[in-house]
Parts: sequence; C-alpha cells; structure tokens
Amino acid sequence: MNEATIIDVSRIPFSRFGAYVSVTYEKNRGDKHLIIHNVRRRFGEDEAYELNFEKNDTKVDYTIVSRPYVMNIHSPAGNARLYIRDYKSIVIDSDGLDISLKQLCKMGYGTQENERQFKLISQDQKIYTLIYVGKGKALLSGPLYRKKIGNREFIVDRRQELRVKCENEKALVYFEISPIESKRPPLPINVEDEIMEIKKEWESFLAKMPPVPDHRKNYAEVTWYNLWSSFVRAEDVYKSDIMLMSKKFMCSVWSWDHCFNALAIAEADLKMGLDQFLAPFELQAETGVLPDYWNPNSEVVWAVTKPPIHGWCFGKLMEKYNNIPEEILRKVYYGLEKWTDWWLTYRDSDNDGIPDYPQGCDSGWDNSTLFDIGFFLEAPDLPAYLILQMKTLARIARKIGYEEKASFWEKKARRLLERLYEHSWVNGRFVAKLSRTHEFEEKPTSLQAVMPIVLGDILDKDKFDRLVEILTKDFLTENGPATEAPSSPLYESDGYWRGPIWAPSTYLIVDGLKRGGREDLAKRIAKSFCDMVQYKAKGNYENFDALTGKGLRAPGYTWTASVWMLLVREYWI
Repeated sequence: MNEATIIDVSRIPFSRFGAYVSVTYEKNRGDKHLIIHNVRRRFGEDEAYELNFEKNDTKVDYTIVSRPYVMNIHSPAGNARLYIRDYKSIVIDSDGLDISLKQLCKMGYGTQENERQFKLISQDQKIYTLIYVGKGKALLSGPLYRKKIGNREFIVDRRQELRVKCENEKALVYFEISPIESKRPPLPINVEDEIMEIKKEWESFLAKMPPVPDHRKNYAEVTWYNLWSSFVRAEDVYKSDIMLMSKKFMCSVWSWDHCFNALAIAEADLKMGLDQFLAPFELQAETGVLPDYWNPNSEVVWAVTKPPIHGWCFGKLMEKYNNIPEEILRKVYYGLEKWTDWWLTYRDSDNDGIPDYPQGCDSGWDNSTLFDIGFFLEAPDLPAYLILQMKTLARIARKIGYEEKASFWEKKARRLLERLYEHSWVNGRFVAKLSRTHEFEEKPTSLQAVMPIVLGDILDKDKFDRLVEILTKDFLTENGPATEAPSSPLYESDGYWRGPIWAPSTYLIVDGLKRGGREDLAKRIAKSFCDMVQYKAKGNYENFDALTGKGLRAPGYTWTASVWMLLVREYWI
C-alpha cells in the first residue's frame, strides 16, 4: 500500500466496494460542505444529506486528507474521521468538532426514538435513515413552517436537521441509509478495528492491480480505487456485484458503459469482468433488446437502448482469455444472437438492410450533431458495430461446435459490410441518412460519422486510410479526438457529445487504428488521452474539454477510469 496516496473527494466520490452510500466534497456551491449520497438514486436525486462540522454553533473551515479506507477532517478547532462501515452505513468519529447533518429532500421528516437514536424518512428518495449517537448530545429539529387549518395556525417541525455537540470533546455518530427500515444499529462500534478491516479489504483488491509504468503508478492506484469504490453489492436487478458509472449523479448502469468496465476489471478478476459484461443480458427482453439503464428497487428503463458494441467487447475478452467457461460462451452466444436479431428486425424502419437509431440516446451519443437532421437515422457506426458483433458470434459458434451458425454469421457480416459501403459511403466519407427519405448531410462534422474506423482491417484499405485522414485533419486535438470538429460552428466546449472528448469513442477509435495497422497513431492518441486525464483534468470525469483538457460533468466516472487503465496497460505509455 502506498501510504502517500490521497483520494481527492471533490474528484472521486468516497466509498468502498459494495456500498450504496458515498461522500463527496462540494466546493462550487458558495460555502464548502460534504454531501452524503444514496446511490440507489441518480441525476441529483442521489443527494441525501449535507454534512458540516461546527464549533460554538459556527461552521468551521477544514481540510480533508482522504485515504481509500478513511476520510480525515482537520481543522484548528478539532479533527474527525469518517468511514463507510458496510454497504449502507457511515460512521463519524469526532475529536472536538460538532456535527451537523441536514436532510436534502422536500418530502422528509424525522423523529427521536430515545436519547441516542433517531429516525428520518425521505419519501423523495424512498429511504429510511437510522441514526445512533454513541457519543455527544444530539438535537433533531427544523425546518419550521406554518400550517393554517381553518382559523387555527400550527407551527410544524419537520425535524430534518440533526446537530450533535461534543461531550468531553468527543462525538460518535452512526447513520444507516436503506430502503429497508432498521430497528437498531449493530453495536458495538469499534472505530480502529473497523477502519483496519476496510484497509485490509482495499489492500487485497489493490494487490490485484495490473502493473503500469512507474510514472503512472500513483494515479493508477487512485484510478483503481475509483473502480473498487464504485461497486455495489448484488441486489434486486443487480444479479452480481456491479460497478456503477459513478457514485455521484450518474448512479446507474448503462448498457454500453459496462463493456469498458468489464474489459478493465477482467485483468484483475476474469469472473468479475464477465459479470460486468453479462449485467444487461440478465434483463434482456424476449425480443432481444437491452434496457437503457437500471437501478435496484427502482426502475429498469426501456424505450431507449444503447449501441451494440457488445460483440466487439466480448471479442476482445476472447482474444485476451482462452479460459472463458463454455457455459458462459453459450450464454453470451444466445444473448448476442437475440441482441443482433433485434437490431435487424426492429430497427430497420424502411427495410433497406441498414438499421437505424430512433434518436441520439440509442446511439450513446445523446445530442450528437449527426441527429440534427431528424429521427430514425441510419448512422454508419451502427452497421460497423453489428459487423463486429456478427464476427464475434461466428467465433463463439465455432468454439462451441456450431459450425453452420459460424458460417451463417460470417456471411451475414460480409453482406452487411457490402451494404454499408453501397448505402453510406458517399464522396469519400461515411454519411448518416434519414430512414425512408435517405436525406443526409454531405459533410458531417460529428466524430460519430468516423466511428466505422473501429472495423480496422475489415475495412477496405482506401476507406480506412480516408477515415484516418478525416480523423487527424478535422477532429484530433492535443488531448485526443473531439466529438465535434473544433472548426464546426456547432462545436461547444461543454456540449456533451457536441465537442468534448469521451473515453468510449477514444478507446474504440484507438482499437480500430491498431487493428488497421496504424498502431503509431493509436499509441499517440492513447498517450494524449491518458496525459489529459492524469495531468490536466486530474480526475476521471465523464468527459473533457477537447481543447483545454478540463474535466466536465460527473466525477469519478468509471468508464473513463477503465479506459485510462486499459490504454496505459495496452500501450505501456
């Protein structure tokens, strides 16, 4: 264990493997404070509590020194330690600092059950919070509001704010956030022993981290923590321990993000990697479609899906590992077959042999400029992914003895490639056409139109070389490939898929370049991306300003962490 490693909790949520709670430090909202997240929810609904430290009823300034297993709070007025006790609870052990905990929901209320135990309920978040004050004196109150019934007026106390004052300079608070109500906390609380147990668990996981170049080691350990701490335990629709995309805001699993996480974590634990890959297939509909995203005890989102990069992903797993169990190969085969057939059956609106995305979110590129011309778009990346998926189906079929199926999918892949050329290659580039009318933008400015480069050596060499030319001329910055050409009038520095650099598009491009014989360019892009994440953004953000490298949107995003690890490992940069 590198004792010098510090986790910046403003860039990576503080949590631990299996936990459904996390803590972040917010410093862009006026006053600085900690936020406790309920990661069963997402998109801001995850923010459960605001946590502050006080002295004499006044908030104190403090610094945070966070290790992977404990968060240390330091101030001239006193110190405190915070750690994730188990999958649903947090402990705060304070020496001199009073503790303030405020529920962040409109429909919430609390009660005091005895001198040391309190209960808060959030209808908004659908959770119960059990709070036990082991040391210190607690008061639960506020906010107050007036309620008038007829000519009578009542002062109602929601009792959403807990303040714990030190007694003999000590305070100890346990709080448990769960959709299932608890009656009492597990006691006793042995702070030193419990922190040491978490440390041992982390060190055991760290020991599995694949080797990286020396200049990457410190950041690699932080990134490995990012992956470890983003797991939640198996529950409800999570059929195995699963890695969330982030434990702040983007607290879900999406049906393409998981592919990159599967590739990265498989290097440490193949079974765990396969579990990540199979996650959406556990929920696959009878028709073959995969859900968009899902959360336990909450919802599985349909009517939108994600692009079929799964065959590409599993093909890479097969290249790396020749010991994938046959029962997994068979399970994956049937899942991928249904998934491929769904695109060909349900997403070819005009029956012209080229499937379409109804709108941007189905492609994963939510607001890509490619979709500015309309819905049901025959984007060229979709057939490319399906071609790779068909080739993986053929490979699996041959491995499990389905020779006729293998030949079937190989022929299907060849026909789809020919159809892609015939339909979508116009005047020296791939274009996206509207289903039925086949209207198209002659010179698309979205990187999405270049994504067939993922086919690598499957593409005709002249077409591959032309895509490389367009990529380097129009999209490549010193930080990596922008998702919208920086010269385009539609480019936005923080425009989601209309400019910023993203990990998945970068990795897919790098992989296609390498297989197409341009490993030199692949390595250059890989290094630019990894340097940007490590040295400029200093965090695994959801996406990045293509020109400055600044991290944007959700922090601690796992597909970025996974792609960083993969690129560093594969190109030893």
